[in-house]
Amino acid sequence: MEQAGWILDEEQWKAWAGSLPASGCRVIAPARGPRGEAAFTKTDDADQIARGYPGKTQMSPKEFLFPRSETLFEFRLAGNTVTLVRPPRSDNKQVLIGLRPCDAAGLRRLDEVFLQDPADEAYEHRRNQTVVIVEACTEATPSCFCTAVGGSPGGTEGADLHVTRLGGSGRILLRAITQTGSELASAASASWARATEADFAEAGDQAEAVSSSIRRQPLPARTPELLEGSFEAPEWEVVASACIGCGICTYACPSCSCFDIADTGGAACGSRCRSWDSCAFGEFTKHASGHNPRPKQSARYRQRLMHKFAYFPSQHAGQLMCVGCGRCIDLCPAGIDIHQAVLALAGAARAAHRGADEGVPV
Repeated sequence: MEQAGWILDEEQWKAWAGSLPASGCRVIAPARGPRGEAAFTKTDDADQIARGYPGKTQMSPKEFLFPRSETLFEFRLAGNTVTLVRPPRSDNKQVLIGLRPCDAAGLRRLDEVFLQDPADEAYEHRRNQTVVIVEACTEATPSCFCTAVGGSPGGTEGADLHVTRLGGSGRILLRAITQTGSELASAASASWARATEADFAEAGDQAEAVSSSIRRQPLPARTPELLEGSFEAPEWEVVASACIGCGICTYACPSCSCFDIADTGGAACGSRCRSWDSCAFGEFTKHASGHNPRPKQSARYRQRLMHKFAYFPSQHAGQLMCVGCGRCIDLCPAGIDIHQAVLALAGAARAAHRGADEGVPV
């Protein structure tokens, strides 16, 4: 679609955001916590939305598409007949406001997992009812590395509407990226000033400035095949030695999709529940026989990195699963830095291949 954009002031933005719940939308937005931190939550009050918050929220907003725990269906047995009863679903729009570009890109990675399953009606329905409003980053934190994995602080991947706060002027550039976004804004946009080419250029310059402030280097172009070739490398033991298997990296990550399925009930009725899980957990791959194909924590950490940086891109035209938000770096109690880990492993693999080519024992 042709790019449409408007310039709003803070009061116009607040009025529009505040009108969404009244129109029947369920609004999810970052709100300030007691210590000043921003966290995504349901809100009906535009005054509660944390506007222009620095950095990113501690936890990603993925739970509003992929809940931490949900009942997929209940089952009832009457004679030889089994009846499945699915939970009621709302047909109201869900509007996610204030996502960072890495958050929205993470939701697109979840789409690649859950929308490929024709039986996953719960995720598909929720996704079809969701509108994503991305807010460009105005600064980068030390853990940010979106540019190292192909992203941008001003990226539009996964966005229906895109917001850029232009400098300190109080002017807000709102862009419609998809038809869905344009339709959401249409009721109010007639009263907004149209954005100019100069406004778009200013937003681009601002995103470039934030990108330039990210000092973490891009990953090698051949990272997936380098990691594939290093599967048995001793460096994995070194890199993974600090991992304690707590799983916080998985839970905070906007693109991790590991889950467990539990059936509860009796012979006559029961329910099936899906809950978040983590490949970092020792029980994740443990068989009923007691055998575990990943018995060591280093093997489990290797699986996490291989999934994000080798297996997923091999199935999705080279697109990495990691979106570079850096939350796992911020929250890891052992101080593991996933970006530095991948660089180290890819570098070791490249050195080994170079040594092999030159006839040097590796």
